[in-house]
Amino acid sequence: MSIGTTIKRLRKEKNITQEQLAEYLSITSRAVSQWECGRTAPDISQLPALANIFEVSADVLLGIDVTQKEKRIAEIIKEANKQYEVGHIEEVMSTLRTGLKEFPNSYVLMVELLNCLTHMTMDSYKKDSLLQEGISLGEKILEECTSDIERYNAIRCLCSLYVEKGEREKAIALAEKMPSLFSSAENLLSSIYTGSKLTEHIQSKLNTLFCMVYNDLWRITEPSTDGSSTYTNQECIQILEKYPAIMDILIEDKNYGFFTIQMIGAKLKLAQFYMLEQESEKALDALATAAEFAIQYDTGLRAGGMYTCLLFNKIGFGTALININENQSLLLLHRLEETTFDPVRQLPEFKELIGKLQEYAKEL
Repeated sequence: MSIGTTIKRLRKEKNITQEQLAEYLSITSRAVSQWECGRTAPDISQLPALANIFEVSADVLLGIDVTQKEKRIAEIIKEANKQYEVGHIEEVMSTLRTGLKEFPNSYVLMVELLNCLTHMTMDSYKKDSLLQEGISLGEKILEECTSDIERYNAIRCLCSLYVEKGEREKAIALAEKMPSLFSSAENLLSSIYTGSKLTEHIQSKLNTLFCMVYNDLWRITEPSTDGSSTYTNQECIQILEKYPAIMDILIEDKNYGFFTIQMIGAKLKLAQFYMLEQESEKALDALATAAEFAIQYDTGLRAGGMYTCLLFNKIGFGTALININENQSLLLLHRLEETTFDPVRQLPEFKELIGKLQEYAKEL
């Protein structure tokens, strides 16, 4: 179908005359007639205005099969997700970049790539180039895209990237444009869904909220950029001890699923604070628990599964993009090389701990 035929169909559907359309575009009605007869075609600069008047995408105007396009984009994302699940993040980005060559105006693919770039900047490997690529992509999405979902995702990623680049004020300005927690889709849908849909939604929402709790407990115990801290080491220990306690209440059967990674982080950070307070025995106990969680995750949970506790038994969990090149055991081994643990490095308990982790540590 030609663009002229499409314009004629859309004009009639909107009950717009040729004269009215011409007036909207500041052209002659004869020009519109010429389009619809197939003798001429609109200038490319007129496509955005036509798309807005008819409330369709430029793809529809150009006669592109939107259904096939969306199907192909979904296939690209599915392939990227498979690569992501086995930790091949470089391949994920390659797949998405290739997809964008095929569909250069797909903001869905742009956001998928932006998410990967944002996570990848957590590694030092190619950090600077990936950081700039991510910022440029995020700013392009905000400048051009009108979909709220893609824009919100871009803002979320850009906030992280701006902070990494040291442009904290830009991150703050963007973050302040986002809806509040009470205005979020997750919160609003809790008052709309009913029945089993409501149960599954609330379980998923609570799962996310407790991930946020972990992140905030971690951040609140971190020293500020100037090295100062709101809490003493002992107070930080008390704060961090709350997270495993909360998890044991929420997940009564100790099938922590995705939260296992957070339990590793909480126990590791507890051990660091215990070392600062010269409480070596407590530090070793915390590290032993962290090692057990790491091995548990690497030997089964990394493949994903379903929660079995009462509060989350309708939802599943998948893998996490946490250090793309190493499993949890290897990651923990690297963290134990920190000088913080030098005072216990030669103790039998610490050496035994290292030996256990080495059995399961591997690159992905």
